[in-house]
Amino acid sequence: MKKTTIAALGLALTLGVAGAASAQSTEPRPPRDRAGQVERGGRRGGPDQMLLKGITLTEQQKEKIQALRESERTSGSRDQFRKAMTEAREARERGDTVTANARMQELRKQMDAQRDQRIASLRGVLTSEQQRQFDANVAEWKQRADQHRGEERRGGPRRG
Repeated sequence: MKKTTIAALGLALTLGVAGAASAQSTEPRPPRDRAGQVERGGRRGGPDQMLLKGITLTEQQKEKIQALRESERTSGSRDQFRKAMTEAREARERGDTVTANARMQELRKQMDAQRDQRIASLRGVLTSEQQRQFDANVAEWKQRADQHRGEERRGGPRRG
């Protein structure tokens, strides 16, 4: 009995040490985004990456887009959005689903308006030839979003 216990303890200790040693890999892990996906090129592309797919930007255009991003970060709308999301979450936790759902519908409208404004701002930076590709990318993006929403309504797979 003692030999079995000691052998089992030794095996457990060996497996624990082996697991810890394998976790100490010297190779860096590839960067990941919020959804756990490996980031491409070590950076996060965000929605702009898909919308600008197949479009080669000039340095001046890149600077303008960077300025748009910066102005969005400093606008304070993120803080307002977070506050509203917190209010909706708190209402839902209190059991006030009517208030929570109404707040979420209001937030959805605001997010849609902000998204449309962002798309229009990005489009304004592009040349007419680039705008054609951009419009095609927007249409593809919207189609994917509609499909994703349909899957959620039907109880299909969710990402994230």
